[in-house]
Amino acid sequence: MRRAIVALALALGCGGGAEPAEPGGFIALTDHFRDFRSWPRVAVGEDVLSAHPEGPRFVYASQSPPPAGQPYPVGAILVHSIEQTEDPATWELFAMVKRGGGYNPEGAVGWEFFRLGFSTRGVPVILSRGLTPTEGTPYGGGVGPTAQGSGCNRCHAAPGTELDDHILSPLFRPGASR
Repeated sequence: MRRAIVALALALGCGGGAEPAEPGGFIALTDHFRDFRSWPRVAVGEDVLSAHPEGPRFVYASQSPPPAGQPYPVGAILVHSIEQTEDPATWELFAMVKRGGGYNPEGAVGWEFFRLGFSTRGVPVILSRGLTPTEGTPYGGGVGPTAQGSGCNRCHAAPGTELDDHILSPLFRPGASR
């Protein structure tokens, strides 16, 4: 019984995904997203990005942007919500976690991408994670095993984004003040 509980906890907390290319770094688990709604929430507009649905957009940040020219530190978490209704169960949730440890070296360097949802108890859960979505859970515009050129990396690793630590919203780029 104890093994089954541990296995279930690992499955729910990890959600799969690629391992770091080298030791070290931060690996986000479900618990790291548990209180994201208590983090500062900033409206980032309703512009429709090709990889995301329409609706009012917000970012919840675990910390303020770093100084200009500096990357986010390992462990930083940004949750992007598309809140078409007031019911969180209907929200589209995406996240970026600064994983470090050599993760995503050919894409948005150091960043891991997530699709989140809410459990029936209203607790945030990881639906998928990694460099690109798993089959059947499309997000970020791409699916399948090819990692670096599809999914979230398509936009977050576009030429020039490395200057802003691969952050697309000007409100959260290094050096931004809110």
